[in-house]
Amino acid sequence: MFKTRLSKILGAIFIFATIMGPGPGLYLIMPKEGESSASVVGIPILYAWVAFWFFVQAGVILMANFKLWSKQSKLDE
Repeated sequence: MFKTRLSKILGAIFIFATIMGPGPGLYLIMPKEGESSASVVGIPILYAWVAFWFFVQAGVILMANFKLWSKQSKLDE
């Protein structure tokens, strides 16, 4: 029960991060065309936005690896 619920939550987070990275999330941080002068700690805001969602996806993969997939591979052997 816990594994299936966790896998659904992780799947939903991963899909949401995939959509928000290059998709409609761009319009949230850059509502007007041509306005790309904003930055976060010296990094352009657009790059920081995409990198944030990449790290969210990487975190989902790592959590799935340690919580879900490692136990399945032990059962298969």
